[in-house]
Amino acid sequence: MTNASICLTVFLSTIIVPSALSFSINTSAMTNAGYQLRPYDPTLESDRSSLEEICANAYGGGDYLPKMASSYAADPACSFLALTKNDDNKNAATTEANDGDEIVAVANYKRLPAQSSAWIEAVRTHPDHRNQGLASTLLRSLVELTEQENDNAPPTNLLTCTSQSNTGMLRALEKERFAQCNTIQLLNFGKIMKLPGWKSDSDEKPQPLLDALNLKHLVSPIAKKIASSSWCTISTEQQLLERLQQCKEEGDTCGYLPGLYEYIAPGPNRLDLKRSLEQGLVLVLDLPRQKETSSCETENVIGNDFDEGKVGQAILVLTQDERISELKSKWVCSIVAHTQLAFEAALWHAHSPDVARRMESFQHGDGDDTIMMKAKNENADSSSTFYLVFDDAVPLTPGTLAHALPRVTDECVVFSYQYEGRGNVP
Repeated sequence: MTNASICLTVFLSTIIVPSALSFSINTSAMTNAGYQLRPYDPTLESDRSSLEEICANAYGGGDYLPKMASSYAADPACSFLALTKNDDNKNAATTEANDGDEIVAVANYKRLPAQSSAWIEAVRTHPDHRNQGLASTLLRSLVELTEQENDNAPPTNLLTCTSQSNTGMLRALEKERFAQCNTIQLLNFGKIMKLPGWKSDSDEKPQPLLDALNLKHLVSPIAKKIASSSWCTISTEQQLLERLQQCKEEGDTCGYLPGLYEYIAPGPNRLDLKRSLEQGLVLVLDLPRQKETSSCETENVIGNDFDEGKVGQAILVLTQDERISELKSKWVCSIVAHTQLAFEAALWHAHSPDVARRMESFQHGDGDDTIMMKAKNENADSSSTFYLVFDDAVPLTPGTLAHALPRVTDECVVFSYQYEGRGNVP
């Protein structure tokens, strides 16, 4: 099994989301000869059993999708669609007509309106129907769905990702005008799980990531000298979006917050990100440019040797991902940066007692006053652990911390749809 397969198998399990709003698709249009596209219905035994059969051998028999299907179907931001064999004897407009038909492929279409984007995920084809172009059919149908919803609006940036070893999906993406645009840097889950105390069933106390990997010596002295007061807390989705855009414009980052085989986009259904914003776990490195003053309320105490122009911008976000089941900690640390120094400063600050206290307060539902009170406690626990993902703009120069981290070898590759005659979505 590949590193990517191990990550997906273990990380992704059931997520509880709000009830779905209704949506419609053109079920009268045949997406391919003999096949029909319709919403997946988790209330039907036939749909559940078909999906179980499709996923039985995926990721070594540990596919997350059967557990996620109800959540996708219930999420108002999603259209979890099933490609079924057409039966002329049934009326596809009725719910009863779906009962008993065979699902041969599925895909989830997740809308990310805050960033004028959409994400395609969970593309699966039944083993008996592979090599028949069904993945391409699904992708083409989702492109058409995007264009229908766009109407005369600016085009949605239609994105998806897959592992570099998934040659079948790579061929389908290329055929349907998707082009690689980024990668998401992920740690090798198999190696992380072997760190002492990190596995969920371990009785040992885990060390923080850099301690457990014995890599603290690779953090540059300059990154270590950047004061905690140089990190500003942002509390609104709009502030986060503005910072992501700034990083993209100044450092050619992807413009999104990287997550586990996904981009984390602000929205009503990202309760994990909402809680992190409320609890002070979304931070930005806010150094002054030369003689300009920082937007932080506290004063910087790092001296005059570095400014934002030298260090670069960085965004540090810690969220809890309930899909993680095999690690003791459900925390995910997402870093957006475009210089080696900014990345090291962000990861170093993520290991700080201040961030650990915020994570602890998050666990107990404490407010800002409690966080500040705990900040005065020198004996506060600073051993919080997290999994790490980061933007591919971070330089991976040999000998540096980013290069030394145990990253997956089977890269998570991100693709964007290329609109014909309309130019690429920025």
